[in-house]
Amino acid sequence: MVLWEHPIERYLALVSLSVIAVSLSAIAVKRWTEPPLVLQTLPSSADAERPLPRLKVHVKGAVAKPGVIALPLGSRVEDAVKLAQVRPDADLQALNLAAFLEDGQEVIVPSRQREGATVSPTGTLALTPLRSSLADKATPAGKKSVPPSVVHLNTATESDLIQLPGIGPALAKRILDYRRQIGGFKSIEQLLEVKGIGPKKLEQLRPYVRL
Repeated sequence: MVLWEHPIERYLALVSLSVIAVSLSAIAVKRWTEPPLVLQTLPSSADAERPLPRLKVHVKGAVAKPGVIALPLGSRVEDAVKLAQVRPDADLQALNLAAFLEDGQEVIVPSRQREGATVSPTGTLALTPLRSSLADKATPAGKKSVPPSVVHLNTATESDLIQLPGIGPALAKRILDYRRQIGGFKSIEQLLEVKGIGPKKLEQLRPYVRL
C-alpha cells in the first residue's frame, strides 16, 4: 500500500508538517530571546528584626545629660555630644568633634570656667580662674609668675609640656613616646599610664591639659 496515493492526502500531510515546523521554530526563538529568570532572595523576617551593631560611650563634663549613651557604629564625637546636650559654658573647641567613637570610650566635655568663686562688691557671684589662684599660692609674696597656658595633649611639643607644673624634660619625653605608641590620647586619664604620673600629679595637670 502506498501512503498518500491521492494528491489531497499529500497536500494535507505537507501542511501539517509545515505547521509543526513553524511552531517548533517559534518556541526555539522565544527561549533564546527571553531574559534569564533571576531569583531574588528576600530578607527573612528574622534578619529584618535583627538590631544594628551599636557602641556605648560615657559622656561627662560640661553637659546637661551626662552618662552612658548608645550610638550606632561609625558615630562621631559630635553625635555623642549632641545627645548629651552641652551646657553654655562647654568648650567644644578643645574637642575633636569629627573623631570616630570607640566602644567603651570616655568623652569629657571641658568647661571654659574654672573652679573657685568669690562674691563681688555688687553681690553677684564671680568665678575666679583656678589657674591664677594656684599660681598665686605657689609663688612667694611680692613675686608673680606667668601661669602655664592650656596644652593639647595630642598636638603638644616637648617645650609645650615642660611649661606644665611638675613636668620636666624627661617626663615630657615619656609623654610624647607614649602618645606615639597609642596613636594619640583618647582621654586625659590615660596620662596615668605614663611612668612618673600618678593620681595626685594628674589632678595637678588637669586644669591645664586638653585633648
